[in-house]
Amino acid sequence: MPSRRVLLVDLNNFARYPTLPIGYLTAVLRRAGCAVQVFSPLALGVQGVARERRPHALSLPLAKLNYRAAVSTNRLVRNLRDGLAARRLSQLTAEHDKVLQEFDRTLQREKPAAVLISTYLMYFDLCTAMCAACRRASVPVLVGGPYFAQPEVVDEWIGIEGMTALATGELELRVPEIIEAMVAETDLTVFPGLFVRDEHGRAKGSFAAPLKNLDDVPIPDYSDFPWKCYPNRIAPIITGRGCAWGACTFCSDVTSTAGRTFRSRSPEQVMSEIALHHRTYGVSQFVFTDLKLNSNVAMWRAVVAGMQIAAPGATWIAAVHVGAQADRDNGLTAADLRAASASGCVRLTTGLESGSQRMVDRMHKGTNIERTSRYLIDAAAAGISCRCTLVLGYPGETATEVMASAEFLRRHHHAIERVSLNRFAIMTGTGFHRMLQRNAGDFPDAIPLTVNHRMAHIEHHNTASESPDYRRAVMRLLEAVHGINDRDMNRRAAMFEGVM
Repeated sequence: MPSRRVLLVDLNNFARYPTLPIGYLTAVLRRAGCAVQVFSPLALGVQGVARERRPHALSLPLAKLNYRAAVSTNRLVRNLRDGLAARRLSQLTAEHDKVLQEFDRTLQREKPAAVLISTYLMYFDLCTAMCAACRRASVPVLVGGPYFAQPEVVDEWIGIEGMTALATGELELRVPEIIEAMVAETDLTVFPGLFVRDEHGRAKGSFAAPLKNLDDVPIPDYSDFPWKCYPNRIAPIITGRGCAWGACTFCSDVTSTAGRTFRSRSPEQVMSEIALHHRTYGVSQFVFTDLKLNSNVAMWRAVVAGMQIAAPGATWIAAVHVGAQADRDNGLTAADLRAASASGCVRLTTGLESGSQRMVDRMHKGTNIERTSRYLIDAAAAGISCRCTLVLGYPGETATEVMASAEFLRRHHHAIERVSLNRFAIMTGTGFHRMLQRNAGDFPDAIPLTVNHRMAHIEHHNTASESPDYRRAVMRLLEAVHGINDRDMNRRAAMFEGVM
C-alpha cells in the first residue's frame, strides 16, 4: 500500500481518556505505512459529554424539576427541556462552529488522502458539516461509530452529502484496503460492513459479522491524543467485546457494532498492553471499558493477578455483573474482592437497575437483589468504591417498586458511593423494542410518541408517571440518590470521579 496521509476525526463522548477506536485505527494505519493525524476537539478545549458532575446546592431541586419536565404530557415543555439538555450535555454540540472551523483549517493544511470520522449518533449535524467540507476539498470521507448496526439508522445517515461510505461493523483490520478503494473510487460494497448511497438515494451494502479473533487487532496507539488536556492520566483497556449475559432488555450496548456476541482477548495480550501503556505514556490509572469485565471470569482473575506485575503501583476501575445463581462462580466472592483491591482495583460498577426483584426479572437482568446486596457489602469492606446504575420508569414499574429502589439505596448508603440514575429510554434494536414490536399490548403504560431513527430512539410516554403516588416515590428516590452522590468518594477512587 502506498504511503497515505489520513486524518482521523475523534467525535467521541469521553473527555477523561483517549478513545479506543481511534487508537486502534491509528495503530492499524501506521502498521500499514500511513501518515496519521488525529483531530481531537479536546485539543481545542472543547469537551464531549460531561459525566456525573458532583452535586451542588441546587442539584436536588433541579433533578426533581428536570424529571417533571421530562415526563410532562406537554410537548412544548418536553422539547424545551430536551433542547436545553442537549446543549448542556456536550460542548461539541454547543461549540459546533468552533470545531468545524478548526477542522476546515486542518483539512486545508494537511491535505489528507482520506478522512475517517468516528462518531456517536448525537453528532449528526457536525458530521454533515464535516462531510460537506470534505466534499469541497475533494477528499473521500468514511463515517463510522458504534451504533450504526441497524438498517433504519443506516437509512437515515446514508443521505449525508459528501460522505463516501458509512462503516457499520468492526472493520479496523480492513481500513487500509478500504482507504485505497476510496481513493481509487472503486466499488466499496465489496467490503462487508460498508454502505454507500445508490443512484436512487438508498443505502447499498451489507452488515459484517462480528470480528472473531480480537488478538489480531494491534495494541491501540494513543500517542496523538492531547494528554495534557486530561485531568488525570488514564488509559482505557478492553479485554473483550460484547457481554456474556447480553439479555438485559433495555441495553443498547449489546446492539452496537462491537457489542453483538461476546468474544475475549487473551490475557497475555491484555497484560502486554497494560505494560506498554505504562511504559510509553507513564499511565498508572486504567479504566476497563468492557461491558462486564467478569464476563470471562478467567480474564477477570488474570487482571487481578497480573496488574501490579504489568504496571507497578497502578489503580483501575471496571464494571461487573453479579449474576443470580449463588452456585455459579462470578469471581466476586469476598476473597476475590479483597484480592482485586490489593491489585489496585479502586472502583467497581454494577447494574442494580431496581430494588425490586420483580422489576429486575422483568428487565431480564439475570441478577438477584440479595446477592447484589452481599456483593456491595463485601466490595465496600474490601476498600472498593461501589457504583451502581438504576433504571427509572421501566414499563410495569409501580410506585411501590420505585420506593423499593429508594429503600435499597438507604439500606446500602454506606456501601454505595455513586449512583447513576437513568430514565428508561426505548432504544431501537434492543430486546424491549423487539418485544414492543411483537406485542405492544404487553406494555400498556408505554405509549410510543415519535420514532427518531437518526438517534435510534423512540420517544414515549409512561402513563405511570401521571400517578401522584408514583411521582412522590420518584421524589424519594431522587433524594436517596442525591444523599449518596453528595458524599465524598473513597480517597483511592477519587481520581476516577466522573469517569464512566
